[in-house]
Amino acid sequence: MEKFLNVVRSNNMVQAVLCIAFGLFLMIYPSITVQGIIMLFGVALALMGAAGLLSYFRQRSVRYRDSGTLMAAVFYVIIAIIAFVFPKVIAGFFSVVLGVVLILLAIVNVVRAFGLRAFGSSIWIAVLAAAVAVGIGGVLIVVNPWGASMTFVLVLGATFVANGAVDLFIEWYTRDSEKKVGTFMRR
Repeated sequence: MEKFLNVVRSNNMVQAVLCIAFGLFLMIYPSITVQGIIMLFGVALALMGAAGLLSYFRQRSVRYRDSGTLMAAVFYVIIAIIAFVFPKVIAGFFSVVLGVVLILLAIVNVVRAFGLRAFGSSIWIAVLAAAVAVGIGGVLIVVNPWGASMTFVLVLGATFVANGAVDLFIEWYTRDSEKKVGTFMRR
């Protein structure tokens, strides 16, 4: 049983260190990370388009070729080319969509907050404040989509670093506590 616990502890330590390293990478190179994800998206679409084109042209009979397969393959290739040539535009587009969704969610939550007000509790103020904060965040994302993508990656990196640090602290604390209990039990 003790060997099993040691294996779990060592895995937790490795995961915590990797989490911190990944978080630091995201925080140091946020633009490379966003562009890398867009490029991977482009590679996936290019492969899907190439597979569709290959499938279309491998049909021996022109009569049985599916024009839908050809159209989808060409569409994938065009989107892949756009992703390779304009990665910031793609990242900005997804950020704008996220911003619009956040604005819509904020509007819904403002309506909900005023609905909660009818129950006489003061919780509606907290819901309203959270909705306003989400709405402001959505507007900021729509206004500056590339900056929002960078900020998201930075926050994600900081979250990974914090998670890894907490895991390391928990490991240190449990080992220290076990040592104290072991010393106390031997007496």
